[in-house]
Amino acid sequence: MSPEDLLQVAVTAYWHEGPEVSVNSICQRAGISKPSLYREFGSEDGLTLAALESYAGMVQSQLQQLLSSELSYAEKLEALIAFASEDPRNEHGCLFVKMRAARLDLGPQTQAKVAEIEAETVGIYTRFFEEACQKGAALSSIPPDFAAQYLHAQIGLAVSQRALGTTSGAVRKLLECALSVLSGGQSVRPVTA
Repeated sequence: MSPEDLLQVAVTAYWHEGPEVSVNSICQRAGISKPSLYREFGSEDGLTLAALESYAGMVQSQLQQLLSSELSYAEKLEALIAFASEDPRNEHGCLFVKMRAARLDLGPQTQAKVAEIEAETVGIYTRFFEEACQKGAALSSIPPDFAAQYLHAQIGLAVSQRALGTTSGAVRKLLECALSVLSGGQSVRPVTA
């Protein structure tokens, strides 16, 4: 099995089941020995770090692309809601959110990467709100850094609910309601019962 294939097995296992999946279980799924895994990744911390980096590369670039697009402020919020509530990839939740929740159980390299990704994500959201405020699209009464932290928390909660089996429709309604505060109390899209 190639290192890339092994990494994909680990990403899928951690993403679907959480970072508490054992190295033994990953080795068994990949059909390799533990020493082979350690030769490739150095340690369990090295494996979780590589899995998180691989996953973050996919998600961060998509987030950056969306929020730097020519869409309007409301359209970007709607796209974030759709991503968190309806994207099939979030059916199992978010690997980053799961690792953030289990941060204290992770190795030091992975803990540092979780903190780095969190700072990058909040930074992306902060720039999004700063630009929206400059254009008069976002509420200037909400500081961009506070709005960014709030959005980050709400998106994390939404994908966590998806992982718990809450329907996409219910997650959408909750997220629309939660994010209406960022749209002057107006729902991003009309909420239907």
